[in-house]
Amino acid sequence: MVRRFGRVGRPVLAGILALALLCPRAPADEGRGIYVGVFGGGGCSTISNVTQLGTSLLPPSSGGPLAVHATGGSGTHGFGLAGLQIGHEWSGNAEPGGWGLLPAVEMEGYYLTGTQRATVVNPTPRLPAHVFNDSFPMDNAAFLTNVVLSVQTPFQAITPYVGGGIGAACVTISGADSLQVRPPELVNHFNSGPDSSSWGFAAQAKVGLRVALGERAYVFAEYRYLYVGSTTYVFGSTVYPTHAPTTDWTVRFNDTSHHLAVGGLGFRF
Repeated sequence: MVRRFGRVGRPVLAGILALALLCPRAPADEGRGIYVGVFGGGGCSTISNVTQLGTSLLPPSSGGPLAVHATGGSGTHGFGLAGLQIGHEWSGNAEPGGWGLLPAVEMEGYYLTGTQRATVVNPTPRLPAHVFNDSFPMDNAAFLTNVVLSVQTPFQAITPYVGGGIGAACVTISGADSLQVRPPELVNHFNSGPDSSSWGFAAQAKVGLRVALGERAYVFAEYRYLYVGSTTYVFGSTVYPTHAPTTDWTVRFNDTSHHLAVGGLGFRF
């Protein structure tokens, strides 16, 4: 995969640089002023720990209620994203034709979609093993306020930058599934209510490169790391004729990390 990306990526990058050489340059000492951008991309996401809590209301003949406190990890799974941003960049200490720093403040919102999966284990002396395979189809909306610092270079068509920001993320799970695999049960334990949502603290860091396409337009490519703090979801009880009833299920996600590759198009005013 890396070799293939290298073969394809080098000609694309060379084409962008050649286009930047042919396009008019933006004024060197003005910054971008007000700007907007659209972007998209993808990457991977990992939850540091997943906890599933509930009680199976077994009858006295089967030992009575069985408490479930299952924990495990999510592994790493793919996500796609699309978003918008608006900001303002100042000239800072930039000088025409030279080096300088261009500070900016921006707001952005973006949508991520993907499915997280986790294997969680409930240690209990009543069973030799009690293991669930969980699936969480997720739609995330992240809203952040960023501070961005761009580096003006003598070659004004190319501008590297770094940034970071904080905000909040709304995580919506639709159609969650909890399948007990040891001992095996062909039952979704969230079947009476497989949808839930939660808000969490969000923070990100990013590093990227802008390439001017003229005085007003530019393209950009960046890597960004998005952190979402712990979130809690409540799913419905297990309701099946052949399964003991349960309480509602509570699922807690610890810190979630997203590693994202992003490309976009922007315009300055």
